[in-house]
Amino acid sequence: MPDNPIMDITEDTDDDQIQGLDMDRRDWEIVFEPLRGTGYPVIRMGFNIRTLRKYLDAQLFKPRPVMEAFDLAMEVLFPYTDFHKASFDLFLKYTDGELTFEEERMLNALGVKT
Repeated sequence: MPDNPIMDITEDTDDDQIQGLDMDRRDWEIVFEPLRGTGYPVIRMGFNIRTLRKYLDAQLFKPRPVMEAFDLAMEVLFPYTDFHKASFDLFLKYTDGELTFEEERMLNALGVKT
């Protein structure tokens, strides 16, 4: 078989290779900046990231640095979604004392103490 660096697995391959994944908040902000204001593509990206993370979580050997990077990606992606605006609007209504009974029940069901 021809040499293929992608398929070349040596005996010294271990989890240390994953440690090279050093994505911080700023890296994810740069990656997601083109998605700002796009609506559905932001949600689709969130679905894709969560699908990958759930797949990795189901594996016997879990690549923790990758999973943590995906968790950080979701935190950074959240403000790009319409969920962010909706939750901010609810926060403003709460602080103004203008929540409806249904909104207050919904927030309580989500674990928000009102």
